[in-house]
Amino acid sequence: MQDKSSNYVIGSLKKFDDVTQKFYQLSGGCLQSTPPSLDRCKLFTPILPLAHPIHRQTYSQWKYSMFVNTMFRRKRGRTLYLLPIGPFPDSVTATEVAGLSLWEFLRDFASAFFHGLDVRVLLPEVPLENINCTKRVHENTNQTQVLVGDLFPFLQKMCPPDGHSVVGISWTDLYPSEDLNFVLGEASFVQHSAAISFGRFEPKLYKDGQRVRECGSEGEDEKAVMLLKLVKSLCHESCHLMGLAHCVFFQCLMNESSSMEQAFQQPMFLCPVCLRKLQKICRFDIRERYLVLREMLLKCREAVESQYFADSAEWLDRCLSFLDNADEEEFRS
Repeated sequence: MQDKSSNYVIGSLKKFDDVTQKFYQLSGGCLQSTPPSLDRCKLFTPILPLAHPIHRQTYSQWKYSMFVNTMFRRKRGRTLYLLPIGPFPDSVTATEVAGLSLWEFLRDFASAFFHGLDVRVLLPEVPLENINCTKRVHENTNQTQVLVGDLFPFLQKMCPPDGHSVVGISWTDLYPSEDLNFVLGEASFVQHSAAISFGRFEPKLYKDGQRVRECGSEGEDEKAVMLLKLVKSLCHESCHLMGLAHCVFFQCLMNESSSMEQAFQQPMFLCPVCLRKLQKICRFDIRERYLVLREMLLKCREAVESQYFADSAEWLDRCLSFLDNADEEEFRS
């Protein structure tokens, strides 16, 4: 029987099989000061102290907001489009991951993350100079930045009729407003579009106007850092396009971040509350989705030296073990 706390954050689970219900009911622990169920399986870490209810987006609240926002809009398709916005350095253009071009890799990773939706890349890339947008030069890095909100009208027009939404991917740095430093990415649910940048370097990582190193773990190669930044930003902003707000329940991909360090520390995966929302959109089987995600992470681990990808694959193995094992006692600490 479903407990009241999990019902509050993820709604009724009656239509799911027993194993899926067991998995989703791990969400109930986020409302307890000492959640024993989460200590037992060690899959999800709650954020304590609890956020005020006004900052929470439960499954029921998400579902209602989706109903209201789509009531007077045309039905959206089931294809997520990725649009490269150039120019890109030659090193990026030539990047390959497990025999795939960078854009093919991002397509396949997004297809795994949003299992059940179609993901396609709009090629050729669109030169930034062809887009009417506000630009500035960052005072610390001397790098060109683009006002991210100016990209949304253009991206919305670029979304094909069968599209759910479109994500612009740029090397050029982005900023949200004149009084703010930078933004890794931003999404407009109303305009069905988002934009991310993976050329962002922290101002404090510059010395005398020259780049010192990319933000990331010491010893990890730049290709690993770039891929990690890309897939996390892409999936985070795309989830916003699915109506997901920032998560305050667990350590989760949908946590809000205000720096590169914060973004790198966040998990690559969704907590049960956010996963429940995404499943409603994508209509996936949880286990099937984890299997295809694991396959992509193994490709990443083989292609680049990154402990983060290895740890993420190991976490997926534990989730799959939980789903495959009907006896919860085996997951007690």
